[in-house]
Amino acid sequence: MTIQPKALALSLSVAFAGLAFDVGAAELPEGTVVSAENIEQIRNDTFEGKTIASLLTEKMEWRIKNNGWKLPLYKSKEIPLDPSWVKASQANAGKTKINAETCQVDGWGAGAPFPNIDMKDPQAAEKVIWNWHLGQLTGDVAIVPYYTQVLIDGAKGVHAEPVAEFTRYAMKGRLAGEAVEGDGTERGRQLLYFKSPADMKGLGTYTVQYDSTKFNDVWAYIPAVRRVRRLSGGAWMDPVGSSDQLQDDLEIFNARPCWYPGYKMVGKRWVLAVANGKNPLWNRSGTSFEEKYPVLENKPPYWNMNNDRFEPREVYVIEATTPSEHPYSKKILYVDVKYPRIYYGETYNRKGEFWKFMEFHSYVGKAEDGFRDVRTTGGAVIDFQRNHATVSLIDAATWRTNIAGVSAKDFSLQTLQAAGR
Repeated sequence: MTIQPKALALSLSVAFAGLAFDVGAAELPEGTVVSAENIEQIRNDTFEGKTIASLLTEKMEWRIKNNGWKLPLYKSKEIPLDPSWVKASQANAGKTKINAETCQVDGWGAGAPFPNIDMKDPQAAEKVIWNWHLGQLTGDVAIVPYYTQVLIDGAKGVHAEPVAEFTRYAMKGRLAGEAVEGDGTERGRQLLYFKSPADMKGLGTYTVQYDSTKFNDVWAYIPAVRRVRRLSGGAWMDPVGSSDQLQDDLEIFNARPCWYPGYKMVGKRWVLAVANGKNPLWNRSGTSFEEKYPVLENKPPYWNMNNDRFEPREVYVIEATTPSEHPYSKKILYVDVKYPRIYYGETYNRKGEFWKFMEFHSYVGKAEDGFRDVRTTGGAVIDFQRNHATVSLIDAATWRTNIAGVSAKDFSLQTLQAAGR
């Protein structure tokens, strides 16, 4: 075959253009901050061999360019998975199965129910979500005595800073002692109550999560009237107080997987995320904005968690279809490939328009019994349609996991009422 001169010249020009591009690209040093000021100049440069452009989703890049988000680059570090969790997860291989009728994973005892995800499996996306729901590295009991929900107006700044205590207690999938506590119907219990400000003090909720088709039982305690009110089964889709998040948005996805009608595995990719984050991100004794919230930038839109360690992480990209009565039409989730952790979420309204962006930061902690748990340092749920955000920040120094002597009887409706009084 004879190559025509014009075709040869065109091929050579394309080849040389590519060569020039490769020569011009650079491996960025740790500490480089990706921002609106430099993103166009460095998008084709690499970090750990991956281009900056390839490490940013469409909405991440949009936030950087239009919303003041800044991402300091840090070398990725392996997450040390707790040996007891790894052993329990591996024991599930080939033995577990999603039972759509009972809304359960048959054969699951503890750990991640599906330790080996096959991308060709039509249930791959749903299995990743079940791993998140049942197999998080949170320990048998986690108590967070102090966390704040900072409510932020994107133009005016912080306008509320309520402080609460939160407890999560596992009734199934326990890794210390017996795997199941109680009669086996409950998956876990959650207790939340506010400590400040004065007009919210004592207000709280007690939640019983079931390992079945049954919706959560949720009770709210209202201290002003000293009464307990039982919430409806659809409360998992309701807003959390005056915040920007639904119950379903707590740590991005907080629903029983079968409550969503479908999941689609979009694929795998790499993103910049915080898996070995700084802590604490909140200083309770601080007086100024900068002292209290070292992770945030004190200028519009105020909610950007810029001062943390963003590293390359490989994630599953999953599209979750919501039930028809849900405020969202879908959620896009970015879930770590190596262990159950969701870094980012995008939600869309019923018209299919982009609505909220969620990001959560974490680090590996050590429980009182030596268990290696993954702890949230902070997270943001940003409502771009109303220019408002809720930034949740943890006082990491007070977090406790697997406390000796604690049992299910310590977390009940009576506990909520006592805390409220």
